Amino acid sequence: MVNADRLAVLLDREELFDLVRRERFARDQRLFDVMRDCFHDDAYVRTTWYDGHGGAAYVEATKAWMARTGNSKHWVFPAYARVAGDRATVESPAKIFNRTTVEGVEVDFHAYCRFFSRAVREEGRWTLLSFEVLLERDELRPVHAGEALPVDVAQLAGFRPSYRFLTWIQSTRGVTVSQDLLGDDRRAELDAFHRGETAWLTGTDSGQGRRPPP
Repeated sequence: MVNADRLAVLLDREELFDLVRRERFARDQRLFDVMRDCFHDDAYVRTTWYDGHGGAAYVEATKAWMARTGNSKHWVFPAYARVAGDRATVESPAKIFNRTTVEGVEVDFHAYCRFFSRAVREEGRWTLLSFEVLLERDELRPVHAGEALPVDVAQLAGFRPSYRFLTWIQSTRGVTVSQDLLGDDRRAELDAFHRGETAWLTGTDSGQGRRPPP
């Protein structure tokens, strides 16, 4: 590969990694105009509390969600970008963390996951065409050591192991979390998802994949 080609590859990689870092930072810091600028108009977003199309719609929903539930934070470590012309996918190890109070007990919550996005380049600028969370594991602990967690162990047993505490935390906020999200505990589904994303990236998909079409 000649130097010019190598530089183009590195530039795409850095622009994509900057995009996914900037979107989560803007979200956490309530820079909603910056966050909105990161998404394509037709973006598809699926999280534990949101499932829908439209970058602007997701940003507006995020404003309302944060006003009601407080502000969780995200650490994002972009690691794997694949580029095919003006299409790309980016997968990033990530951590979601939040301090909240449940039934009078102050708790720290951590979720370990990966963020996955499609990206498209239009008029020389990359934007996110999708945003999904691939869940790995989570944990919950009291802020004050020795304080009992207000958790129903029997209820936890019915939740997915890759995001059981996240499911429980969201239930205290009135959200019923789908138990069919993508996670490392269902490897076959995750592998099928990645095959579909590769087909989209290379333009060989039939439009009948798991994701609702953007």
